[in-house]
Parts: sequence; structure tokens; C-alpha cells
Amino acid sequence: MPKINVILRKEDLDPDFLYDKVAVVIDVLFATSTIVAALHNGAKAVYPAANRQMACDTIKELQPGSYILAGENHLQNIPGFVGYSPLALSQEPIAGRNVVFSTTNGTVALRKADTAKHVYAAALLNAPAIVRQLQTHQDSSIVLVCSGSAGRVNLEDLYLAGYLVDQLEIARPSHWTQSDTCHIARAVYGQYRDSPRGCLMQSQLGVRLHEQDMLDEVEYSAQLGLLDIVPRMQGNYLTCF
Repeated sequence: MPKINVILRKEDLDPDFLYDKVAVVIDVLFATSTIVAALHNGAKAVYPAANRQMACDTIKELQPGSYILAGENHLQNIPGFVGYSPLALSQEPIAGRNVVFSTTNGTVALRKADTAKHVYAAALLNAPAIVRQLQTHQDSSIVLVCSGSAGRVNLEDLYLAGYLVDQLEIARPSHWTQSDTCHIARAVYGQYRDSPRGCLMQSQLGVRLHEQDMLDEVEYSAQLGLLDIVPRMQGNYLTCF
């Protein structure tokens, strides 16, 4: 019987564990939300980079003028890079261009997960679309990778993981065996079930972002099912599936 497992932090992820599995990487505030929004807004592809140096190496392989560098390091802007949050990046001329994206957590998790058979990027923005896509992998085990925040478990990532597990269970009851971490994630989702905004605003990172005058970015990222797209890794970049 196929299984669903939730990884609580990217630091807990063993790349060898993902072999022949389907991985879904989650970083609600903000990496995967930004990726989903960027592709929705016409970006050709998003190249996740584990750090600034990898991003700079990536652009050497791209044509001049065909890319935009975006990202952050511990919520601080990187010199020469544009904004890392979904609304900020949407103000840049990304349509038809590649976004080379480096963040502290989510893009690191995406690169670490690239040993999986399939890798998707999930946010609240596209969560229902991800559920539909995962149902096409009914014979595969699924690993939901919560990026966390610099080694800490994030409430908002667990909420989304719990939503995904819950919706898959509703769609195909008892089809996937669930790990203990699935039950933890579903408990978090159950606490905030109808209030993703409430979850994000109560999370430690959400509070910090609010204090940095980024409430609009948090509220945008809290919109469940706003965008009907599924970003999937193709080699070293993500495109809409």
C-alpha cells in the first residue's frame, strides 16, 4: 500500500528516502507562494537555487536578458536581487523570462528533494490543484516536505501539509497509509481549518512579517485555491505542469 509521509523540516529530509516517490515541497511564507505566483504571472521557468552562489552560477547558463535574479537570505534582500515575496516579484518584468530564485528555506528544500521521481511546489494558493495532481499518483508514495524556517518547524507549512493529507483522504479513503507526522499535520489543519489567514497571522513568521509591514504579502499567500497551476521540477527548474 502506498504511503504519505510529512517531513517537518528540510533538515530532516534524507534525499535517498525520496527515491521512486513523489515529493511536494511546501514553503508558504514565501518561496513556494512566490513560485506559484511567478508562473501564474507568465514567468517562463523558475530556477531554485540553494544559495546566492548557485544562483549566480545558474545565470551563466542563461542568455543575457532572459532572466531575473530574485531572493532573500534570512528575510534580508540580497544585493543585486529583486524582491522574494509574491506581490513584490509580480511588480517586476518577469513575463516570458526565467526567474533564478534563492531563498533561505524553500529553494533549498526543492534542490534537496530533486532525487524524487516527481517534485511539485505547493502553496495555499494552488493547494486544490496539487491535490488533484497527487491523485494521479495513486500507486506512488507521497512525501510532503515542509521547509521550515532555519531549522525550526513552521505552523503555516504544517497547516498546508495537513490540508493536503486531509483532502487526499477525503478523495481516496484509506488508500494511503499515513505516518504519525501526517496525523500531527492534520491536527494543525483541523485547528485552523476554515481560517488559513488566521493560521498565518498566528505563526511566528507571519507575526514577524506583519511587523515588517508585509501584511499584504501574508494575506495574499493565505488565499486557498486562488491559482489553478501545478509547478513541477523539470531537471533544475520549475514550470507549469
